[in-house]
Amino acid sequence: IEYKVTVLDQGNSSPESPDGQFCSSTTSALGEISSDSIQQSTIKEELPRRICLVCGDTASGFHYGVASCEACKAFFKRTIQGNIEYTCPANNVCEINKRRRKACQACRFQKCLRMGMLKEGVRLDRVRGGRQKYRRNPLNNPYQLQLPHSNAITSGGTTLEDNKILEMLSSFEPDPLCVGHGGIDLMNRQMDVKVFMDDRMGVDAQEMLSVLSDLYDRELVNVISWAKQIPGFTDLPLNDQMKLLQGSWAEILTLQLAHRSVPFNGKLYFATDFWLDERSAKECGAVELFSHCALTIQRVERIAASKEEYYLLKALLLANCDVKLDNYGALRKFRETILNALNDCVYVLRHSTAVFHQQQLLLLLPSLRQADPIIRKFWSQIYCERKVTMNKLFLEMLEPVSR
Repeated sequence: IEYKVTVLDQGNSSPESPDGQFCSSTTSALGEISSDSIQQSTIKEELPRRICLVCGDTASGFHYGVASCEACKAFFKRTIQGNIEYTCPANNVCEINKRRRKACQACRFQKCLRMGMLKEGVRLDRVRGGRQKYRRNPLNNPYQLQLPHSNAITSGGTTLEDNKILEMLSSFEPDPLCVGHGGIDLMNRQMDVKVFMDDRMGVDAQEMLSVLSDLYDRELVNVISWAKQIPGFTDLPLNDQMKLLQGSWAEILTLQLAHRSVPFNGKLYFATDFWLDERSAKECGAVELFSHCALTIQRVERIAASKEEYYLLKALLLANCDVKLDNYGALRKFRETILNALNDCVYVLRHSTAVFHQQQLLLLLPSLRQADPIIRKFWSQIYCERKVTMNKLFLEMLEPVSR
């Protein structure tokens, strides 16, 4: 297999594994069992078996944000640290499983990314137990907020208002959608939206899907307008802007959905007055979508991100998209700007717990990325079965993007 060496996009830093709330790993299970009274073999039998999302082998834990085995963990780390880009000898659709995971390194690496492994999670300094350090030049970053000294917050020397990119994101955050004032004709019924939501016995799945499709389309319009306001985004080549939006919209909309649905009460709020619960999701054939989004919402709720952190994390989803671009250098600069702004924001808000909290925020990225194929699959099937009429923009965004 041929390969060539090139510079891959790299973030600043993030953790290699989440804390206990993200996995029922062997370590947490062992902590509840007395080794004096139970044999080791019995313990192993009782431990939950987690599957590597990349190759299907037994996972040893969460590595770079994803349940994976030691082999795939080492492969991903080696690829990032070595700045290696592989070339598939076939057509980039090789099957990756336990038996064939070594057959094509290119497709294996792409599957690592597709499953949500974070490049930012790999320590580039190669020092065991070490941490990457932010090396910044404020003269080269117009959106840079200087890191305060330990007493800067209490002395009033640093505030969120100094974070210029955050100020822009806050100003252009789209207003929440509302079905009742969106001009949507609910199958020509003259009904109050609250009645529509509270009593769905007379509302069929096609009607709910029609409303949901329109909401997705309206959100896509808002996301495109929002992205153009982010400092640095319009500096990218126009073709790259389109690819980033097409590759990240599902993750962005999932994060917005999670933000709207906290605190979680079993309902996914796609608008202020339109939601799906488990029952209505089953009626619409959206069980997988509902289940994954519900888990993501619960993770977002546990982290308790501020609205400022939410704004920056959403921008990071746009900047962290793995798609083939014309100018990777410009994207790298754009992404570093967002990462630096997020780091600064978390430091101002959390201070003593900033490192841990930023780790938790970054660990949301794999779950959001895993929502992408679920959403695309669901809506592509809806379109193929001609269940509802879908707008042109939505259909264009559903088209596969080269990664």
